[in-house]
Amino acid sequence: MVDVLLVEDTDMQRALLYGFLIPEHTVVGVATTGDEAIREADRTAPDVVVMDIDLPGTDGIEATRAIKRASPDVAVVMSTAMVSDESRERAAGAGADAYLMKPFSKKDLLDTITEACSR
Repeated sequence: MVDVLLVEDTDMQRALLYGFLIPEHTVVGVATTGDEAIREADRTAPDVVVMDIDLPGTDGIEATRAIKRASPDVAVVMSTAMVSDESRERAAGAGADAYLMKPFSKKDLLDTITEACSR
């Protein structure tokens, strides 16, 4: 069981992901913007952040960059509905440990978190 910070701006997607995570992991915080994610990561010290890329204000890639700068050991799993080589490269450059394309299954999410935390 790991401590997870969930970052998702869409209510329905956030509820779905929360349901996927519980009871296998502990959700230590929830954020709906990149700036909130940065603050929550600092406050909660999660093992892993499940990060939407497309967020209002500071996007998930820039939030990942800030979180990894402050806490290099935290794993970040990027999640997005829009996949491009450019977004994958930007996410990797920001320090993302894994990448999931929406929609994904509970198993995909849990397996990816396990893989990202073992790096």
